[in-house]
Amino acid sequence: MNSFPIIFLYESRVLLREGLTAQLQQAGHQVVACLSMEQLTEEICQQTERPKILLVGAGGLGDKLFNVLRTLHFTQRLSLKTLVYLPGSDDMLSRVFMGAGACHCLTEDKLGNELLPLLQDPIAKYCRAQRLSPSELNILIDFASGLHTPEIAARRNCHPKTVYTFKLNIRTRLEIDTKNGWFDLLSRIAQLRSLYE
Repeated sequence: MNSFPIIFLYESRVLLREGLTAQLQQAGHQVVACLSMEQLTEEICQQTERPKILLVGAGGLGDKLFNVLRTLHFTQRLSLKTLVYLPGSDDMLSRVFMGAGACHCLTEDKLGNELLPLLQDPIAKYCRAQRLSPSELNILIDFASGLHTPEIAARRNCHPKTVYTFKLNIRTRLEIDTKNGWFDLLSRIAQLRSLYE
């Protein structure tokens, strides 16, 4: 019986998905390549005795980025290790994925050297103070979608000052000190979403 964890791979770029699947299978891992968010959700929620790892490629997400962030947030309640790999080094986007629920972020160019050792490590516990609450994640997604404070307040049925407080909490948790840093974050999220639309 295979004692390695089951790896649920969500990568929309075919060549990278097939290459990673082959690399992981060669190392003895069982890989379930999920082709849709529905399949991913169904697979990670199935009961199994073996440990599970969710491996997500952020570079090819496009419009699915927000769904993946919400899925990462949901997986915090499961006994599941989550790894996200970014197209390049980006500390700010790493903090967003870690704040949403990822255990670790790495870059695509480091997959060959760092992925297999990370899979063997026990589940890392990210500081709870840096995790976004469900409301904070939704507010961040609303801002990243281009909505303004009054629109978010109307959508969330709350006062604009409440939205502003959530925004301050998000900035604190993600270690964004300036207004320019906030706009830089929203810009980076928009760039990541537009990579493979």
